[in-house]
Amino acid sequence: MATSTKKQYGRKVIKHLNIDPYTKPLESVGTFLDNLEFKKVKTKYTKGEDWTAISFHGYGKDPLDILKPGVLKSSVKIDTKLQYTTLKDDVVMKPILEILEKLPCTYERVRFMKLVAGKVIGKHSDKIDKDIESGNIVRIHVPIRTNEDVIFTLYENARDKIGNEHNLKTGHFYYTDVSKPHAVRNNSNIDRIHLVVDCHANSALRTLIA
Repeated sequence: MATSTKKQYGRKVIKHLNIDPYTKPLESVGTFLDNLEFKKVKTKYTKGEDWTAISFHGYGKDPLDILKPGVLKSSVKIDTKLQYTTLKDDVVMKPILEILEKLPCTYERVRFMKLVAGKVIGKHSDKIDKDIESGNIVRIHVPIRTNEDVIFTLYENARDKIGNEHNLKTGHFYYTDVSKPHAVRNNSNIDRIHLVVDCHANSALRTLIA
């Protein structure tokens, strides 16, 4: 399954970025995260606690502060100041800081997204975040723990039943055009964890994506 530069319908919807992969072990990060509480991602595309998240950098000091002001209706007051959460203070998170240093951009939210073994994120488009729609924010995925049986599928439009399938590799950097319909199937027996970085778009990052 191809993961390198792939054009579809006149635009790249996923690209394996030309950034040196992070090759140091990440198992300790995954084990550490396994013992933390994650927050359910509220969506109609998954069931129960299948898809959850925890924040490394975002709008609030608490790792469970995964929301962005103005993106979702919430009765909970959301901090408007971007900041690291308390996760940054743990020594086991050093590899995450090293991964972020490889990116030629500043970043907005940085979250760990977990998809439970054997579960699915149904077809959807991330059009709720206007900054992603406008291109001001670019979403980068770095798998922390994954498996060859975890499949990321991208579609031309929501009506399509068949899309382009990709298997993303641990420690590698991928741009994904999440404004396009996409879905994830975790056909493995392990929980998939990705580091998802919402980068402020700049010329260096746009050059990597082009």
